[in-house]
Amino acid sequence: MEKRRVQVTGGGTFFVTLPKRWAERWGLSSGAELGVVQDGSGALLLVPSGLDALNRCELGLEGREERELLQREIISLYIAGYDVIVLRGERIRPETRRAVREISQTLVGLEILEETHKTILLQCFLNVRDFPVERTLRRISAITLEMLSDAVAAFTERDEELAKDVVERDDDVDRLELVVARQLSLLLRDLLLEEEVGVPKLHFFHYHAVAKQLERIADHAGKISQAALALSSPPREAIVRRVRELSETTQRVVVDAVEAFLARNSAAANAVLAQRESGERLFELARISAMADQPEDAHPISIVMDSLLRVREYGYNIAETALNVSVPLNPDDTNGG
Repeated sequence: MEKRRVQVTGGGTFFVTLPKRWAERWGLSSGAELGVVQDGSGALLLVPSGLDALNRCELGLEGREERELLQREIISLYIAGYDVIVLRGERIRPETRRAVREISQTLVGLEILEETHKTILLQCFLNVRDFPVERTLRRISAITLEMLSDAVAAFTERDEELAKDVVERDDDVDRLELVVARQLSLLLRDLLLEEEVGVPKLHFFHYHAVAKQLERIADHAGKISQAALALSSPPREAIVRRVRELSETTQRVVVDAVEAFLARNSAAANAVLAQRESGERLFELARISAMADQPEDAHPISIVMDSLLRVREYGYNIAETALNVSVPLNPDDTNGG
């Protein structure tokens, strides 16, 4: 950290000098304008013009043509918050172009803007203002809970078409969770954006934590649907009854936890967590009983029971995050639960 002494003009204006190397790097001269913003801690941020133009990166394709590796690399750069991603290779193969096109279609706001035989330019047009984080989280929660409900229905009714539909919907949750992850990265990098969004970085971190838990619940809805497809015969009535009962209590945990989080209500979060100890033993007894009732389908039944138990645990994780977000960020914060 460089230090500067505060000076005062005869007219009472306070000023400090800027580091020479920093000023030269940004091409500052007499009369140049700088943005000045104060963050929640009281620190001041100086923002030179042209800063946004640096929000781009290049990715060499050599050794990265394999689809899964390329997808991980592009998603990582998307989450990091880059607006422009330039993919560069000696001569980009048609199958690589197809892969890039398919990958970009799975990410909200990412488009192929230019292509040459050596480059593909991806640009993200996602505007943080268009995706308020609370609304996005509610949407993720709604899709996830509907997937879970339909997955259980697909299993208890042995509905293969519904099971396949649930598996396909998992992509919708993944896309929205990545939007929240990207927004968090941008907030960590840009104090101006925090002021614009109106959500403190720490709270946004908690929003992303909840979105991630919901994304994992959606994954388990997919597993329950896969278990439905693996059944050799429709589940017996006793098993259907147990699965539905456990599903109802599990979904209630998730719903109440999400609402406690959004309301920053610590009392509601603690009410959810009070159910934690009694739940695990109940699930274990139900699993043993169900597998004994229909031993030929013991494996898919076990998957369903295990997934519902894990979903319940993710609900408790959300409730714990609700406790964290209910803590005031400063003594004057009146939003604590």
